[in-house]
Amino acid sequence: MRMSRLGAAVVWLACATPAFAKAPLEKEVWITLGTDALEPVRGALQGRGLTLAAPTYQKGGVTVLRVSESQVEQLALAMHDKLNRCAGFITHESQAEAFAAVEADNASQSVVALITYDINNAPSVNALLDEVRETEIRSTIHALSTNWTNRYYNVQSGADASIWLENKWTTIAAGRSDITVELFPHSWRQSSVIATIQGTTLPDEVVVIGGHLDSINLSDPETGTAPGADDDASGVASVTEVLRVAVLNGYKPARTVKFMAYAGEEVGLLGSKAIADSFKSSGVNVVGVLQLDMTNYKGNTFDFGLVVDRTNAALNTQIRNLVATYQPGLTVVSAGCGYACSDHASWTSAGYPASMPFEASLSTMNPTIHGEGDTLEFMGGTAANSVKFAKLGASFLAEVAKGATEGNTPPPTNSGGEDPDDGRSLNTATFDATYMAPRCASAGLDCGSGFLLDGRAGLGPESNAPNTLNAGCADGASGSYHGDESIDHLKVSTTDGTNLAAGKPVKLEATVYAYSTTADKLDLYYTADAANPLWTFIGTYSPSSTGTTTISATYTLPAGDVQAIRANFRYIGGNGNSTASICSSGAYDDHDDLVFTVQ
Repeated sequence: MRMSRLGAAVVWLACATPAFAKAPLEKEVWITLGTDALEPVRGALQGRGLTLAAPTYQKGGVTVLRVSESQVEQLALAMHDKLNRCAGFITHESQAEAFAAVEADNASQSVVALITYDINNAPSVNALLDEVRETEIRSTIHALSTNWTNRYYNVQSGADASIWLENKWTTIAAGRSDITVELFPHSWRQSSVIATIQGTTLPDEVVVIGGHLDSINLSDPETGTAPGADDDASGVASVTEVLRVAVLNGYKPARTVKFMAYAGEEVGLLGSKAIADSFKSSGVNVVGVLQLDMTNYKGNTFDFGLVVDRTNAALNTQIRNLVATYQPGLTVVSAGCGYACSDHASWTSAGYPASMPFEASLSTMNPTIHGEGDTLEFMGGTAANSVKFAKLGASFLAEVAKGATEGNTPPPTNSGGEDPDDGRSLNTATFDATYMAPRCASAGLDCGSGFLLDGRAGLGPESNAPNTLNAGCADGASGSYHGDESIDHLKVSTTDGTNLAAGKPVKLEATVYAYSTTADKLDLYYTADAANPLWTFIGTYSPSSTGTTTISATYTLPAGDVQAIRANFRYIGGNGNSTASICSSGAYDDHDDLVFTVQ
């Protein structure tokens, strides 16, 4: 987790000023900070006899301050002590740069996925998961945290750690001509490290898996002891294990994959920001980023805290689905992280979709980070908790980059406009302003809603809510995205593989996020005329599991050129929604339609 951006220009001085010399004016820098942290930090600084300047600009939850350079470290300490953040601010060289960062942060909230994420590569994923080893992850954590007990971004030991990791990744990749390992140099001593596996069929689409290499001792950054075993040797070790099992299994991705260990995260996301900005200026098409920052401390009862701010909603859904599919029984909860808390924020600000699963909540994370106590011994001398993150990274690799391990058949890939259920090139709906719902305008063997329905009533990425015919049935607005009920996807397809036509048996599939297997009910209907709907009841169904699950039903297509299906997902827990309805009125209820053409 990051402390703050101190910048390459911040130098920690130990020399004294001669008594006869006039002290130079102290440099001032610009800080971007989450507005929610402003008053707690101001109070903490006042308790130390320091005054925090008034904001010069605020927008969308981010504020700009001008402060003296000497306050930067005190600001980081205050953020850590008062808010358990690491540290939630970025230092900038100029006012213009700070203002641009605020605008980029606001624009980042609308970052959309550039491809459709799906799950259809189980043989390759399982081959990778079978080879993940706790001993391998532990060995990497041990090496980084004991051989380089200070990996600060601007000291020689931090630079040496980069060289060591470059050599380790080069050794892992030996014999693979499609893999390169290189240093990404910066203006400070430590380099970032990048290993690249060239994609086979979609090489211009890039998938990134990364963590940060540097560590810090807040009390003495340059010479203090900072093993950083959890923050973030554990993340780098998890990334390294994904690379190792990929090479071991002869994995060749369809999309190009880049494994990254970033320099200078603890001083303001410096390395990841430089790389993401470089990719953006070069037009690199990054389709998904996974950030692993602190993976080895079990700070809570849940297994993954999935950061929901400054991340991509569609990619977060993919993360949840990956856990549910390949590590069933493990739990994922939504987690807040705050402004610029780790390297995923650099990618999001650059306009790329990113996700960050975390080991705990901010209030229950490892209490020893940023000091000499962040050791492997403090975490029980084991890397057991990192194993599940390495497995998540491996499933992310094979399901986002696609391709195959040796002996397995590559699944189909897609670059958007395809059904999220199975990756086949299907008839995918677009929003129709006449019907006010997703519509497949041409007849095909099926029709899928893509990601148009994902969420409910402003909760989640769903656009054009409520997505019902003529906007005639509003969704309930209570609860949270993928904490409570939602319909995420609808699909109708023929059972014989021919085009949709009157008299054909069809399968209706509704992918929902379920809160309860007993208190949630899904009512399914169809109509032969989407312009003048008279709904015919198909049936009421209960989800077989909580979380993301798919419910299926069959019916026969009636005569009619433009037809529709409706899914009414209702919560019956004490709110009177006990009977089937085409438009129930519960606070957690979701209703969605799908319009399609029939021959």
